[in-house]
Parts: sequence; C-alpha cells; structure tokens
Amino acid sequence: MDAPDPEPFAVAGAAVFEGGGGPLLPDRTVVVRDGRIERVGKAGEVEVPPGTRVVDGIGATLLPGLVDLHVHLDFARPETVLGGGVTTVRDLGWPAGRLAELRRHADQRPSRSPRLLFAGQIVTAPGGYPTRAAWAPAGTAVEVDGPRQAAAAVAELAAAGAAVVKVALDQRVGPTLPLETLTAVVRAAGSRGLGVTAHVAGTAEVGKALDAGVGELAHWPFGEELPADLIRRMAASLTLVPTLHIDPTVARRRGVAAFVRAGGRVLYGTDLGNQGPPPGVDVTELALLVEAGLPPAAALASATALAAEHLGWSGTGRIAAGQVADLVLVDGDPLADLEALTRIRLVARDGWIAG
Repeated sequence: MDAPDPEPFAVAGAAVFEGGGGPLLPDRTVVVRDGRIERVGKAGEVEVPPGTRVVDGIGATLLPGLVDLHVHLDFARPETVLGGGVTTVRDLGWPAGRLAELRRHADQRPSRSPRLLFAGQIVTAPGGYPTRAAWAPAGTAVEVDGPRQAAAAVAELAAAGAAVVKVALDQRVGPTLPLETLTAVVRAAGSRGLGVTAHVAGTAEVGKALDAGVGELAHWPFGEELPADLIRRMAASLTLVPTLHIDPTVARRRGVAAFVRAGGRVLYGTDLGNQGPPPGVDVTELALLVEAGLPPAAALASATALAAEHLGWSGTGRIAAGQVADLVLVDGDPLADLEALTRIRLVARDGWIAG
C-alpha cells in the first residue's frame, strides 16, 4: 500500500496540452502538491517551493493522464498500463470477484495501477454473447430472460459499484435481448444514474439499441456496413467508442468517418486484452481516429478531458490548478507526431509518480 500522501513535485519548462483540444502551451511549469495541480504558468513566473522535486520538461510535452473507456484490465499488468500513460480505465466485462481484487489494488496502490471503473458482468440473452466467447471466463456475463430479470440484474450491478451497464447485441454468435428487455435495462440503469453501453453487430441490432435508448456503443458495430441514414441517426443520439484497432477493416473505418462527418461524438477506448492493443497508450487507435476525421488535438481530447467529462468527472482530465494530478510527460510533440506518446518520461496518478 502506498503511503498516505504523495511527495510534491514540479515539471519545469514543458509544453502543455491542457486537455480540451487546443494547441500546446509552450514553456510551462506545473507544480503538484497533495495529489493535485497547485499552479500552472509560464516558466520563470511560477515559483517552485523549496524542497520540491523538479522534473526537467524541456523538449517534452505534459498531458493529462489518458482515459481508456474500454479495457479488460486483467489481461494486462496494471502497473504496465499505468506506466504506459493511462491513468484511468473503464473495464467493460469481467467476473465480479476478480474485479473486486483489481479495484482494491487500484485504490490502495495509485503508483502501481490506473484508476479503475467497471461495468461488471455483461447483460445478455440466455446463450448470448459472450457466454461462449473464448476470451470470457465464467461469470463474465449475466443472462436475463425478460424485463423483470433485466431490472434485477441492473440493480445487482449498481449495488456492486458499476459505473455503466454493458449489454451484448451480437446476433452472429447467439440470441440477443428483445427490445422490451433491452428497454428495461436502459430504464433500470437510468433510474440509478447509470448509462448503457452496447456491444453491437448488425444493422437490425443497431436500430434496436437506438429504439431502446442506449446512449453509447462500446465498438463501431461489427458485421455489415451500415446505411447512411442509420449512421446519421446514431450520430444524433449516441456516443461512440470505436475500438478500430481491434478490427480495422475498410468498412468499419468508413463507418466511423461517416459518423464523425455527421457530427457524432467519438471517445477513446482500445478493448485492451482483445486482438492486439498494447497496454498503455494505443497510438494506432489514435491514428485511426485522426484518419476518421478528428484533428490530432481532438483525438487526444477524446482520451483526456472529453473522456473524463463522459465519466461525469470534473476534477480530472485537464491540466489546470485544482485538478487531480493525473499527468503524462512525453518526449516531443504528440500533436505533430503521435509516436511521441510512446516516449514517456513520467506518469503520475493522483500525484503519485508511477513506478
């Protein structure tokens, strides 16, 4: 267990990406004390208190710690994920007992694990995805038959601390939740202040998710290419976490690009643990978001300030006085070269330097 309070430190002379999607702010000094950002200002205008550890930021960029909205954390070492620049993760499907252990570790060792939010078990139809998926251990899904069981499952997930409810609508590999049952999930989650994110495959299942009021997709839908009118409808009502890297087909990339052109809201997530994304920052995923039409600054905002806002957090995701000190210092300029995000000098979570 880490000690009660992290030591203060300052990053001096770095360029700063504030988090909201604007340009880099050159030659800044950021002072961290008691786990929060105390001061941000031009180098030479910010006084660093005596005895504070000073980290050289010249030639580097300081960003908010990245938020990955779709992981399966137990497939990686939490300290590797944190050391790779990701300070918050949202786990979208795992057995409750193991999640409880991961959460205890994350709460007690902020220098060794990203902050962990979770969905818990994936709500699905009897025999539906992922009950037979090779990646999913027993207990990853909860099968519900009808609205009453759906509401009860949501109540149990909420009581266990779920930050979101995940549903599966993948007709390629099994039955899916009927509209009435899916609507019951959305209503039960909403009554507890929770959103619903969906793993979806196929045009019909996308339409069902929209009809039920699902507010987020955990992937760009798998299967056939979606018609333009459906993509426009999605863009008007859904938040999308594309996870393009796990399946970067031309059809999926075109779909996300059309969603972006239609004004849809895109946020960063990797599906860590599934089909290749590395622990830490997935530069390929960010590059695919840029290819889909997001400027580099907007792609980074989708993984920092905008992701934090989506989670309902106002205290992190930006570099500003008073914010929680979730920070990543990298060599170079990630707005000009996303590979800079792999050249990490320092990571801090809650003011604790990783390591």
